[in-house]
Amino acid sequence: MRFAASPSPFVWWSGLKELEQWVYEVESCGYDGIFSPDHYDLPVPEFPSNKLIETWTTLAYIAAKTKKVRLGTVASPVPRYVPSQLAKIIANVDILSNGRVIAGLGAGWNREEFLNYSPHGYYDDPKARVEKFLEGLQIIVKLWTEEKVTFKGKYYKLENATLLPKPVQKPHPPIWSGGFSPRMLEISAKYCNGWFVHREAWAPEKGGYGAPTPEEYSKKVELIRKYLRYYGRKEEFTFALLGWMPEKEKMKDEIKVLEKYAEFGCQYYIVEIPLKQPLSNGKYIELLRAFAREVIPSF
Repeated sequence: MRFAASPSPFVWWSGLKELEQWVYEVESCGYDGIFSPDHYDLPVPEFPSNKLIETWTTLAYIAAKTKKVRLGTVASPVPRYVPSQLAKIIANVDILSNGRVIAGLGAGWNREEFLNYSPHGYYDDPKARVEKFLEGLQIIVKLWTEEKVTFKGKYYKLENATLLPKPVQKPHPPIWSGGFSPRMLEISAKYCNGWFVHREAWAPEKGGYGAPTPEEYSKKVELIRKYLRYYGRKEEFTFALLGWMPEKEKMKDEIKVLEKYAEFGCQYYIVEIPLKQPLSNGKYIELLRAFAREVIPSF
């Protein structure tokens, strides 16, 4: 299992020096990547703030401050963007990072973001968002891999579109899907290179599709593997998981939990800054070091 860190979507640092300090610490501690949530608006009561970073420009900045860590999103909601524009943005960050991008993409879930920041100005039902995700995903891959793209879909159209320069990674940057409905899992297996879900979000007992337990995670993994076989996919496919950074005294307990997820298929774990109780930069760096010292070597 490989490990990455997530800075959360909130502007939790007091200045660029603190952000740089956190980024340097992630890389020096041996984490494989930095994955940032992609949110423009989070008016959710349980979250502490609506003061948010812009994800891809921040990742471009981090790319200039690092040499090895992968850079990704969890996840960029394709229907909130113009898909061809998102393809251009991601390709550019892949170039600036010399091929270190993992494009985490999803269908989106936050109504206010779509109303206030999407080009359409309205929030579609889940079926339409998944359809837009699929069309957008197809457009992005075509623009990354083809010289000229003409696309005529239900929602998007392109006519002899060109995207240059192409991403550094060939045939294109890895695409990880953040969807977890059965339809999104099938799309992930057919078009993507990886899949992730938050281990504490969208719990089935609360009416969602998430995977809060290793056993539930296992069911999603097996369904994706079934679809991978059905579509004849031979490419490497990564099963990932997100979770909160534990307190220092709970690090040893975390090892046992993650061993269970690894047993059920998890290959990549991303630890996030806690959202409900934001920590100071110094405190979070202390936790980053403790996790790298006490948890990561067990895997």
